[in-house]
Amino acid sequence: MTKRGPRGPVPIYQVIANAIKDDIAAGKLKAGQALPTEGEMCEIHGASRLTVRRALEVLREEEIIYTVRAEGSYVGPRDAPQIREPWEFEKIAACLVEGIKRGEYGQDQVLPSQSELIEQHGAAKKTVSAAVALLREQGWVYTVPAIGTFVASRDKWPTES
Repeated sequence: MTKRGPRGPVPIYQVIANAIKDDIAAGKLKAGQALPTEGEMCEIHGASRLTVRRALEVLREEEIIYTVRAEGSYVGPRDAPQIREPWEFEKIAACLVEGIKRGEYGQDQVLPSQSELIEQHGAAKKTVSAAVALLREQGWVYTVPAIGTFVASRDKWPTES
């Protein structure tokens, strides 16, 4: 599939690359902002995944975007703070943090079990596990194997919260 440009047919991958450049120039996409996923771009442009990947490759070669493996592509430069929608596990973790801050879960109080969190959030086991792992990494909670995950003492909580 091609479109006609001033000098003849323009390959669809170039049409996609140009559309992304136009969105950046118009301020619709900002430095550090995540691009739509490959699948979303396929739908938007009616193109194959291979064609979308070629467009992204062109933009990477021109250093307009960069790609983080297993995350996605972002508008450059690489050192710009990333702007993206939170992933589902981050949303679940944020919800639990809010409950901790509001006092719904006190110090050394057990959090809902993995199966309860799966039911509450309609999420997969892996997603819930990632949310709890993030809270552990940040210092909000600690886990006692075969017992449960508990709210950490305030002095362990992240200072920027």
